[in-house]
Amino acid sequence: MAITGDKPVYLAADCGGSTCRVRLYDRNGLMLAEGHGGAANAARSLEPVMSEIFRATRQALDKLEGETIPLSRLHAGFAMAGLVDQGRRDEFVKMPHPFASMTAETDAFVAQLGAFAGGDGGVLITGTGSCAFGVKGAEKFYIGGWGFQISDQGSGARLGYLALRRAVQAADGILPTSPFCKALLKKAGGSPPEVSRWALTATPADYGAFAGLAFDYAVKQDEVAISLIKGIAAEIDQLTRALVKRGIKEVHHVGGLAKPVRPWLDTALARHAATAEGDVFDGALRLINNRTGLINKTGTVRA
Repeated sequence: MAITGDKPVYLAADCGGSTCRVRLYDRNGLMLAEGHGGAANAARSLEPVMSEIFRATRQALDKLEGETIPLSRLHAGFAMAGLVDQGRRDEFVKMPHPFASMTAETDAFVAQLGAFAGGDGGVLITGTGSCAFGVKGAEKFYIGGWGFQISDQGSGARLGYLALRRAVQAADGILPTSPFCKALLKKAGGSPPEVSRWALTATPADYGAFAGLAFDYAVKQDEVAISLIKGIAAEIDQLTRALVKRGIKEVHHVGGLAKPVRPWLDTALARHAATAEGDVFDGALRLINNRTGLINKTGTVRA
């Protein structure tokens, strides 16, 4: 699709612990192209995050037909995992960049902005990591999201970490083994010494990659897998209850773990489940508008 004239183009990005997705939009809010990159969690290092954003953006730009759009035409808004700390956010947006403008907030902040169209409500993200974010009137607050080492309860990375630890305990004869334990140990190296070496450089995304295997074996009624998933589901329920305790009546649950874990969650909390008005990319467009005034809330550029 050709883009003519010097009208701005909008770059919305969802930067997560495992993948980075970007979308280009025209002046009417129509999506033009999408690109993908690797892990883009700001909690670890900002330079690799920017590198993945550039990689995904170039991929999206290469899909366009017609006019070549320079990065200097793009107004960028990023939803970014690991950006909870205000100092970290300030550091990121002050980084040198080639865009016409650039703004960023946490993935939870931007997802909430999209899901509730700027209104009250809470978002719970359970992907590689986890974070909850609530808006009630003038109050905005985070629950969790403080990084893999001390937080990220109910996340894919935590499930993978706990599962691998349990598999090693089974291999050492500390706890009973199961088909799931054996399969997971094999994927991570085959023996406790090999797993120990693997863990020296493992990232949250590496641990999160094991989460799907737990659900596969839970379907097969593996007791260890079921126990681990029940524990993760209980942690997610805790996050939802924490939002409700702060006065949030509606909670939108998103992320890679949201769908597979849903049957394991407390049904008493289902009354708080919200249907989203938009997704994280809609939130990113709203973020661009809030910071630049270029787009109105329907996604159309101001005249």
